[in-house]
Amino acid sequence: MLEVRDLSIRYEDNATVKDVSFTVADGEIYSIIGPSGSGKSTILNAVSGMLGRNGTITSGTIRLSGQDLFRDGAYTPYLKQVLGRQLATITQHPDRSFDPLFTIGDQMTEVMRVNEKISRKDAKKKGTALLERLYFSDPERVWDSYPHQLSGGMCQRVAVAMALSNKATLLLADEPTSALDVTSQAEFIRQLREVVDTDGLSVLLVTHNMAVAKALADRVGVLKDGVLEEYRGDRFAYSGSRTSE
Repeated sequence: MLEVRDLSIRYEDNATVKDVSFTVADGEIYSIIGPSGSGKSTILNAVSGMLGRNGTITSGTIRLSGQDLFRDGAYTPYLKQVLGRQLATITQHPDRSFDPLFTIGDQMTEVMRVNEKISRKDAKKKGTALLERLYFSDPERVWDSYPHQLSGGMCQRVAVAMALSNKATLLLADEPTSALDVTSQAEFIRQLREVVDTDGLSVLLVTHNMAVAKALADRVGVLKDGVLEEYRGDRFAYSGSRTSE
């Protein structure tokens, strides 16, 4: 699904990421953990082409589904084709990524119409079914709500439903549980894991929280001072499998 090779990134004179390589397989959750400032969010931004003016990829390649997103020092037209479609993003504050002037239903409808010709009636039917899958007991009310009327945990689940509605195959998740309380964290982890297992969605998750990484991820890499290393077994108290200790 996603293949990152020998990725190095600079912000002005600061080498933030150094020769990082990893893969995310179909239907896998791969987690990068590390403290603030370690470069983990920088890697997500590089994959999505959102480094900003001061960020520069100095070497490496990024491939999605066998096609280049970044190669030979530049992003390819393929990134524009998949961004917001096959490649979706959720952040620690998903409510800020929604337009406050439009309802959840309006925004989900617009997302669905990017990929397919669909009427508003059919979009609502499909959208409320996805919201129900994400354990909303009253999907019709959520559909008609504005982002500020939903809690942080609810907004995270809406963001996942929106990614599914747009037929995303890879989800970039940047600290998706850090703004949630413990109960909401547990619910979101369970529901995201269920979506991955059911739909074969791939997830690249970055977090500073070991418990979240262990609960969600199939494999884990630790980023320290811009260098990524995969840990397994006793060295990490984590075997690389979410079903074993």
